[in-house]
Amino acid sequence: MLGKKVLITGGHGNLGLYIVSALVNLGCDVFVLSRKKDKLIEKLKYTVIDADIVSATQLREKLNFDIDYCIHLASYNEYFLEDYPKKALEVNTLGTRNLLEALNIKKLKNFIYFSTFHVYGLNSGMIDENTAPNPKNDYASTHLFAEYIVKQFGFTHGLKYTILRLTNSYGVPFFKDTDKWYLILNNLVKDAIDDKTIKLKSNGEIHKDFVSMVDVARIVNTLLTKNASNEIFNLSSGQAYSLLELAKLIQEQYKKKYNENIEISINSDDKNNYKRLDVDNRKLLNFIDFNFKDIIDDEVNNIFTLLEDA
Repeated sequence: MLGKKVLITGGHGNLGLYIVSALVNLGCDVFVLSRKKDKLIEKLKYTVIDADIVSATQLREKLNFDIDYCIHLASYNEYFLEDYPKKALEVNTLGTRNLLEALNIKKLKNFIYFSTFHVYGLNSGMIDENTAPNPKNDYASTHLFAEYIVKQFGFTHGLKYTILRLTNSYGVPFFKDTDKWYLILNNLVKDAIDDKTIKLKSNGEIHKDFVSMVDVARIVNTLLTKNASNEIFNLSSGQAYSLLELAKLIQEQYKKKYNENIEISINSDDKNNYKRLDVDNRKLLNFIDFNFKDIIDDEVNNIFTLLEDA
């Protein structure tokens, strides 16, 4: 990958920084499309392209050079903010189209689009890539629409692409002032530090697949060494934790680190019987040779350390 030009949209996001760091260290010529110039990591040598993905004009002006690969992570996921449906459509769906129209697709070896397993709209059972999408919210719908646009450009423009339906990624943030403290692991660890208790809004029986951002970055690098597949893959680890199991893991690590007990509370009014949801990753593992690593313990402690640094 030495010397290859890689464009990463959303490269200053939580996951994006893991991928930027990995590819810079592998010798790639990395360009980050972002409006967050304040998040520049000086020790990493990469180029920031200051542009808004919702502006087709800005993208045409700024992306006036050829690249080898594009990793498209830019996404508006803050469902709790005002006007979310409109902004999600503008960024997640129309932003993807704007980006594709600005790129020189003929020179592009692989366009990796990060979608989400939420496009399936299921909360239980086994999901594989043959499971029919049935999105239940704007976050999922706008990502599914973007998938359609990527596939459309594959048909109309010969785009070489890979679509990844990511489950729940985790990893210590690069910055304490990240706006991603609402992510599950981040949120629970922060509660443990701030409140000396972990309060679950459910009965804790909900299971979720968790994949480390370190592994996601390794998978991206592996995919860049192969020819584009023009396929959709579930990107899951195959390791599911219930929220209560995750809370107990944090509780245990807190005890080891600080020699202090913290409480866990659940919502006893939640009488739902949550069934297990598994996201099959065999299609991906048949395409690449890869072993996932469960490093949640390490990342919990890394988040503790980050939060200690006031």
